Amino acid sequence: MFDQQQQADAEQKPWVTGETYGLEIPADAAALLAGGAEFLTRAFRASGALAADNSVSRVVEAEEFFGGGTGKKLLLTVAYATAQPDLPERLFIKFSRNYDNELWDRGRFMMVSEVRVAVLSRAPNFPVAVPLCLFADVEPASATGLIITECIQYGVGAVEPLHPKCMDYTIADQPEHYRAILKGLARLSGAHRGGRLSPEFDRQFPYDGKRAAAMFAIPVPEEKLLQWANRMFDFIARYPRLFPGNVREPGLREQFLADIPDVVAAQERIRDVMFGNPDMVAFAHWNANIDNCWFWRDAQGELHSGFMDWANAGPMSVAQSVSGVISGAEPAIWNDHLDELLGVFIEEYAAQGGPRISLEELRLHCLLIVVVSGVAYSMGAPVAIAREIDDIDALASYRDAAFAEHENARIQLHMMTKTLNVWQTRKLGDLVRRL
Repeated sequence: MFDQQQQADAEQKPWVTGETYGLEIPADAAALLAGGAEFLTRAFRASGALAADNSVSRVVEAEEFFGGGTGKKLLLTVAYATAQPDLPERLFIKFSRNYDNELWDRGRFMMVSEVRVAVLSRAPNFPVAVPLCLFADVEPASATGLIITECIQYGVGAVEPLHPKCMDYTIADQPEHYRAILKGLARLSGAHRGGRLSPEFDRQFPYDGKRAAAMFAIPVPEEKLLQWANRMFDFIARYPRLFPGNVREPGLREQFLADIPDVVAAQERIRDVMFGNPDMVAFAHWNANIDNCWFWRDAQGELHSGFMDWANAGPMSVAQSVSGVISGAEPAIWNDHLDELLGVFIEEYAAQGGPRISLEELRLHCLLIVVVSGVAYSMGAPVAIAREIDDIDALASYRDAAFAEHENARIQLHMMTKTLNVWQTRKLGDLVRRL
């Protein structure tokens, strides 16, 4: 709960002018609560969420929400002068700023794209389910902003409980959930390519192919990659119970180390392949991991997915969007269901007006993303786990309760394991050499 002192501290925090509505907007929770019902009324009227003859009458309850990274978050319950079915009383507020954590505050610039998507999502017939946005705005220069939406109440009514990232072993039907996510993402990307999204999407999110390709450069020298790889395999040898059998095979170390020079040498060719087909580029969600979604079933029992956390959304390789979805999936998804899930995306993408792309090309692009991200970013688990978990020897498996409590360690372990599993099962070194 926020006390009077915290609200008084609002005067020490800035209010900035938002780019969309031109209103003064608060930088943090204390400032928002100081603005109270008056600010919320003004903001909701500006966005069109609230009629001119209605108002937010009071803030009933405010509670800080802990979860996720970057900016601070707030749960708010409000009352309206005139209650309406389409006006949620339980609200979720995400701020870009985190004045208590300098590292997380650096991530505030992701709010710029997220705010723009939130505003555009208010248009009628937006092709995917998102939390109803009541207000969103940001000052781009400082990336100070906020988003106010309905609060998705996980585990209430028809909505499934939250599925944490990289803990899919707790989900009964994993392929069904990924089919729902990928069908939704393809609906959005296909609508963009079919010309059924507002022209504002192309105006506010122009595609820069050179910048997109630059993201697939490996930012460290080969010598450092080999050092990281040896540290990674030493960790696997010391704690084999944390990894599946194929990742523990002695030959994988030798093969992975031998493949690294070829991957480094092939970077330009990989980028040419990844960004050589314009049919593979569309507006997409960048990070639709399972914890950035919510799920419910319709009257016929079909599972559906809604989407949140639109940071870094924009036109991109659809393979990048697909890979973002399944990056946190269990090895069985990659080993046994990859083509099935890619097929779901391909069919819906075309059905919504997008070009028909081939399964072989989409699979190749997804595997190349594993190659580049694997050697550049997915070998840090030994450091992350040692930093966050005191007694690694006591860990029973990757499902140990300690990983449930330490999200970053869990994610780092999973991403490293996923990379090595796909490397071994899909022979990624050979794939790179065939390019």
